[in-house]
Amino acid sequence: MTKHSTKTENSVSNVVIDVTKTGDIRTNDFDLDKGKIPALSTIRTQIRSAKTIIETGHTVPIRTEFDRLKIGINIICYGKRIDFLNTGMEEVDEPTKPPTYLEDRDRRLALERACHDWLYSTPLPDDDEDDNKGLDLSVLDEIEEMTLADIDPDVLTDKKAKRRIPFGIYKDTVGLNNMYINNGTFVIDITGKFMYGPGILGSLHKDNIRDALQKILDLDIVTFNIDEFLKYAQVFVCDVCVDLELDSKLQVNRYIDGISSFFPLSSNSFNISKFGRHGLQLFPKAENLGFSLIAYSKGQELDNSVKRSTKATVYTCQIGNDGQELAKRTLRLETKFYTLDDMRDWLEIPKQIKRVVKLTDVLNSTAPVMLKLFELFSGNAQVLLDRLEWLNDVATTELDGLNLKEIALAEWFITILKDNCFNLELAKAHIKTEYYNAGDKELEKFSRLANLRRHVLNYLVYRKSKSVTIMLSVLGLLQAYYSTGMEVIHE
Repeated sequence: MTKHSTKTENSVSNVVIDVTKTGDIRTNDFDLDKGKIPALSTIRTQIRSAKTIIETGHTVPIRTEFDRLKIGINIICYGKRIDFLNTGMEEVDEPTKPPTYLEDRDRRLALERACHDWLYSTPLPDDDEDDNKGLDLSVLDEIEEMTLADIDPDVLTDKKAKRRIPFGIYKDTVGLNNMYINNGTFVIDITGKFMYGPGILGSLHKDNIRDALQKILDLDIVTFNIDEFLKYAQVFVCDVCVDLELDSKLQVNRYIDGISSFFPLSSNSFNISKFGRHGLQLFPKAENLGFSLIAYSKGQELDNSVKRSTKATVYTCQIGNDGQELAKRTLRLETKFYTLDDMRDWLEIPKQIKRVVKLTDVLNSTAPVMLKLFELFSGNAQVLLDRLEWLNDVATTELDGLNLKEIALAEWFITILKDNCFNLELAKAHIKTEYYNAGDKELEKFSRLANLRRHVLNYLVYRKSKSVTIMLSVLGLLQAYYSTGMEVIHE
């Protein structure tokens, strides 16, 4: 278990359930039920697909798209250079936490009490005999001006200044996670939805970053020079995303199942958890969790509730019917980076300044991140071609003892791992208990056997032909995506 996971106890069965930091149940939910042995024509079609992908060669992405960017700039150092001015952020104790309704309500009540105390400690004019006229709301503006002018520290010089976006703006702005000043740094945390529109699901990239920053300025709570901001801004968190447009919602779910069939190829080093309603998330077992890979239906984010108005319902309404239909048939692939080192490695950004990754370097990255990530579980055309050509030989020649042994070993291997939740340690204990009292030497041989991906791949090409076809299709779509930098339509 990683440090990002927790355990909860089922009150009925007293079974300890492993969950991720997002509350999703950790599970090895792989689609490995036996399918039909593929026809020779299917095998040869898959071989042609793999060869086409290989012959196309490596692609150089035109741009990388992001579902989240948490960016910031040290305004103590660069605030004057970017002409930064705080015109509407509020003073709070914990600016890094997004504003909440209850917190905003308490702040307003405190302000009202302060206004009341201030008003009634000031003598009324002699000609005003009605003490019950109530508060003069125009005085609130005067108090706020006094606060900004005389009480509020200068955020460009005071590193202890803590400011955050008002709740009213936060709750009405789709795609805005937070915006604040803390420890002398101005931070903007936005998601791809910030750039949504009619028929447009939204993402962040180098071609629309200026528009995104202009939308921040249009909120009228801060001002800064966009060009200068881009020179000095750095990235704290980024989520790379790729949207693959398929034919239907059903096909999206089938693609997720097909991808899941390959996840056991990485289960020695990675954990798998559910994500949302049907998606899956893969993340390292290592303590220093640096990244994760997610596959899910973009349509699961839609909210068609008519009982309440939230950011989700606003987003659903504003993208319109075309956007909603597009979301339902869009397979979202997304990787989240939790450390700057992993961000640099996967985006192929050289390390220049310690603990700093520049925004411009992230936006200009041309690394085919998703194609590289798929190689973690053998999502690679050359690897698949090797096993497909082996299967073609098996299908066109007399089955000899060696090939028969490989097929039998693959099926036995999957059965043992499947029965033990794809946990290698459980599988070894199972063999030792159920088969014979195996010694450490024999179990070590099994460990080496389990680490060989060949056996799982043999099973996939022999018994999960549809999953292999899906993987080849995804690889082809990703290759086309990185060649164009645009959303790819499945044909």
